[in-house]
Amino acid sequence: MNNILILLIVLPLLSSFLVLLVSFISRSFPGKIFSLGGIALSLGLLFLIAPAIFSGGTFSYSVGGWKGPLGITLYMDGLAWLTSLIGTIIALLALIYSSGEKDYHPRFYFFFLLLLVGMQGVILTDDIFNMFVFFEILSISTYALVAYFQTGRAIRASFDYLLLSSLGAAFFLLGIGLIYQAGGVLSLEGIREVTIHLQKNSPSMFNLAVVCLVIGIGIKAAFIPLHTWLPNAHAYAPTPVSALLSAVMIKVSFLATWRIIDIFQAFSLQYLFIWLGAFTAFLAVIWALAQTDIKKILAYHSISQMGFIVASFGVASSLSLTASFFHIINHSLFKSLLFLSAGLVIYTTGIRDVSKLSGLGRKMPLGFFACLVGSLSISGIPPFNGFASKNLISLSLKNYPVAAFLILLASVGTVASFSKIMRIFVGSSAGDRIKKVPLSMTLPLLILCAFCLALGIFPSWGAGGISRLIVPGSFSLPGVYTFWQVAASILILAVGIVFYLLTLTSYGKRVFGYIRQMRLGLNNSLLLLIISLIFFVIFIQLF
Repeated sequence: MNNILILLIVLPLLSSFLVLLVSFISRSFPGKIFSLGGIALSLGLLFLIAPAIFSGGTFSYSVGGWKGPLGITLYMDGLAWLTSLIGTIIALLALIYSSGEKDYHPRFYFFFLLLLVGMQGVILTDDIFNMFVFFEILSISTYALVAYFQTGRAIRASFDYLLLSSLGAAFFLLGIGLIYQAGGVLSLEGIREVTIHLQKNSPSMFNLAVVCLVIGIGIKAAFIPLHTWLPNAHAYAPTPVSALLSAVMIKVSFLATWRIIDIFQAFSLQYLFIWLGAFTAFLAVIWALAQTDIKKILAYHSISQMGFIVASFGVASSLSLTASFFHIINHSLFKSLLFLSAGLVIYTTGIRDVSKLSGLGRKMPLGFFACLVGSLSISGIPPFNGFASKNLISLSLKNYPVAAFLILLASVGTVASFSKIMRIFVGSSAGDRIKKVPLSMTLPLLILCAFCLALGIFPSWGAGGISRLIVPGSFSLPGVYTFWQVAASILILAVGIVFYLLTLTSYGKRVFGYIRQMRLGLNNSLLLLIISLIFFVIFIQLF
């Protein structure tokens, strides 16, 4: 079964080349069949090894038979399996959706599959240099996919991401070089063994290396202040790509950060994440409220929800780590649902501006239902999955009242933002006809709705399974369906709706209009990245 690890990388890689090869031989043959087949086979392999993973098993594979430290080793534990599973499921659903949305060129499927190759490689590699290599595959695919439509905004978004990501890659490579120079190892387990020695003998170098690694990956994870590339990239990419980037890529990047901090035992840096996460959740939701482009609203909420995940991770308790990963899973589901629902609106109407839409509920009831489920899920309203993971996050932050309060404000802002989105489905509608939606675009929405509802009604399925796979030992998960927790979520819903109504006043429109016009620009984004690096270095040195 160890051979399955290399197949998870080879299958999408082989499929990507078959797509291009077939397109050269016969333009009429639908090469996307190879895309769907490759991802479906990968999903089947993950289900095949599920019993062994849940029994506490792990898998390793030495590429070419060369064992570490010279060889390349792939490794899968419970954390890697769960991440790979959710990424593969979302990729398959996004690909099914794309087949009905547009007749994409074979190069779209080629880069889509390469993105999946990079994702699987980052998840499975047990070598920090090969993590860098797979991140570059992931990044190059992302550049091409964001710019796929070749409009001015899409190309600019791709270019901005290219520059910021390349600078982050340079920092990451510098961190690798410093670690290899001091410790002579590149495997993650080898680094774990020499960490204490490096901390004692070269503390300044060690701290700089860890910060370079975290900053390099942090750009792709997109928590504030490393988020500036994300809103435009997610907004102007093709809808299936937006869903995959938000649901998978930034999560994989954060989980790589998770592994780096764990292996290097950078616990002071992990504590900083409580505050980075809390401010990320709060500030990003303010920017989301100011937007009128439906995909930009969702893009800023990807940043905000990463704040919930990052803050819970920073607490570093068994409960908080379980809550953080549970929200990663839930966010992947409801955010891909929301992006695909937004794509449905754009496909049927040709309009992205929520202020120019109304009354769509009667014309596209399935789209209304899917968007409602996604909106209630991300807002943390029972009985949907976001309610369960957000409550666990709140419980994990009980000893950090300021951070918990910022998370609470972010939850209120989330309700307000999605009240704005849901408004497009109510009221009177224009008499314009809309496009008929293919079954291949609606089927993924229904599947994602079912996941959101199932994990909300039975949170122990998700949180309990996650705790068994990623948390050593055993602990009792608190219940989430208590009277006070349900009452609090209803109160947040009510306050959020009132807050949304306040944004419609003349003063609210003026304030949020001003926020909408604020743009950092590429130069300021690069400067912010350098300042972040300096701040992280100073923090880890002092604490």
